[in-house]
Amino acid sequence: MTPPNATPEPGIFAASQAAAAGAGFSSFRHVRSTGSTNTDLADEARAGDRAPAVLVTDHQTAGRGRLDRVWIDDSDGQLMVSVRIPTAWADASMIGPAFAVLARAVVAADGVPALIKWPNDLCVRRGDGNFAKLAGYLGEYVGGAEPVVILGMGINVESAPFDGSASVHGEGGSLGRDDILAALLGGLPGMLARPAQVRRELLAHSATIGRWVRVECVGGDLVGQAVGLDDSGALQVKSEGTVHTVSVGDVVHLRTTSD
Repeated sequence: MTPPNATPEPGIFAASQAAAAGAGFSSFRHVRSTGSTNTDLADEARAGDRAPAVLVTDHQTAGRGRLDRVWIDDSDGQLMVSVRIPTAWADASMIGPAFAVLARAVVAADGVPALIKWPNDLCVRRGDGNFAKLAGYLGEYVGGAEPVVILGMGINVESAPFDGSASVHGEGGSLGRDDILAALLGGLPGMLARPAQVRRELLAHSATIGRWVRVECVGGDLVGQAVGLDDSGALQVKSEGTVHTVSVGDVVHLRTTSD
């Protein structure tokens, strides 16, 4: 749960707080530091608090990515936020993609040519054909009588904290953390209500569809061409004439002569 010694500073995210209230979130909290915003909201849900909530921080000491990887930040340079959303609002499988589509649209409007890399990153393409990570998101389902999804997202806004990453400001954008978060929260209800649009946007702005990829799965690697997404958002990869559906795995974009 949110640490008792965290220092709330509600004025820093004034626009986001207003957007959260308008979107139906019953609480908005900003803390200077915490272990993991996803863990905080998930722990609260398991303890009985299933209300829609937003928790944003300037620094995480135990930030998590997929497969329990560490999320790196340099304090204040990233937007790190988690939202707790009842599944009554939307199909659980659509919440992460909706957030990704929104985030891409927000930074694209600010001049950052972001793409969505399956399964849970935003990235920008470099001139050498490689991609630099701009953002990542991670969802967690907490079941029970009133199921909720905890969706966390980290966006490099002012700085890129590690080699191979990119930031909004570094790519020519000018929006601040409050601007981006307010736009995300304000646009979320409408996007959750349009799953068909989410799917179209995922396909239209994918960094992965159409590319040759290696998917690192528990049962072994799969090499082929990413050709689409199924209705649940799983990646479809064509390999040796057969289309395989991959729900979980890490994707490596392979270089081709056209890159």
